[in-house]
Order: sequence, then structure tokens, then C-alpha cells
Amino acid sequence: MVDKAGDTNYQTLKRQQYLSLTDIAYNTLLDAIINQDFQPGAPISIDSLARQLNMSNTPVREALMRANGERLVTQKTNHGFVVSNILTADELGQMFDVRHLLETHALTEAPITEDVIESVTALVGQMAESPDGKIYDDFRDYMMLDYQFHYALVKLANNTFLSDAWDDLHVHLQLSRLYTGVGLFDRDHSTTEHQAILEALQQGHKKQAVSLLSKHIKDVGKRMQAFLSKS
Repeated sequence: MVDKAGDTNYQTLKRQQYLSLTDIAYNTLLDAIINQDFQPGAPISIDSLARQLNMSNTPVREALMRANGERLVTQKTNHGFVVSNILTADELGQMFDVRHLLETHALTEAPITEDVIESVTALVGQMAESPDGKIYDDFRDYMMLDYQFHYALVKLANNTFLSDAWDDLHVHLQLSRLYTGVGLFDRDHSTTEHQAILEALQQGHKKQAVSLLSKHIKDVGKRMQAFLSKS
């Protein structure tokens, strides 16, 4: 492409990123649900939420529809929206069964390249320490890194349907609600298990990595079920 000055290969200007009103409403709603400012089973008034956010009903309704798709709220016929209940132990077990099938299949089928290992190494490093050398205290920072770690492994299979199915579980959103509800955080165990998976990949032992991933997912599910039984 040639610009008016006759120069080629120039970079086009990029529009500054910004949050839409729907994004603002969704982020506020998400924080309130995860922090349990909006308790499970509580009704949500579109009018009231719009007034509090100083915006029209439209972006609030769109944010609620997005949260409904992620099973954080439930749309009730003629009764608006209600905050969804936290997963039961049985529901958690079912979700982790499906997660296990998808992730282990993805890693089994995936080609492991140096670029892949480098990206996963960076994520695991961030999980262990924050940039200033202090261990992460905020479970939300960690949960985002955990999401990126597992999503990176799923994406390796280069299977759009598999990736979409995994993403549709909304595992990390549901776990964030559970961690807040039970007051516990699974960082130390998970980080150690992530490091073991990474080391197997670095050594070219993909079958071992798949086995470790399988055990990791099952162990996280068991730990969460144990947390739920005590709460």
C-alpha cells in the first residue's frame, strides 16, 4: 500500500481503545456478582442499575444478557433477571469432567513448538511472582493468568469448535464466585502443578504433560469440592 507521500509499508493509525457503556455496565455487574454485593437469588432491576450507573436502560440490558449467556444471571419470564446460584458440588464436578475431556484432548492433539513453550513459560512465571517480586495477593490477577494458561493449551489444538466449547464453560468466572464464597484461594497448589506441566513440555515429554494436566484438573476439582463441603 502506498500513501500520499509515496512511502510503502507504513503503519496505519490505530483508533484509541475505549470501553462502551455496555462494557462499563458489564464490568460493574461482574464485580458486584463476584464480590457477592449481589447475592445469589437476588433480583436485579434494570431501571435501578441504570440509575446507579447514570446511563440508559439499553446498555444495562445488554450487559445483563451477556451475563445471562455466561450463566451469572438467569432471565425469568416477566420477572427480569436474578443472580444465579453458586454451583453445587455436583454441578462443579460435572463442569470439571467436561473441562478435563476438552483440555486433555486439546493437548494430546497439539503440536508443541518453541514459541508455545516460551509463551507458557512466561505465564507460569507471572503466576509465581508479580513484576516487583512479591507473591500475588489478588486472586483475580491470578485467575486471569490461570485462564490464559489453560486457554493457551486449549488453543494449541487449532480447533475452533473445541475452543468455543471450552470457553462456553466459563470455568474461571464460576471459580471466582466460588473462591469468594468459601474464602479460600487455590494459588499455591495450582502454581506448583502448572510448573510441573511446563517442565514436561520443556523436556519434550508431551504424554507426561497430558498426564500431569489430567491430574491437575481433577485435583483442582476435588479441592474445590472439599472447600464447598466445608463452607
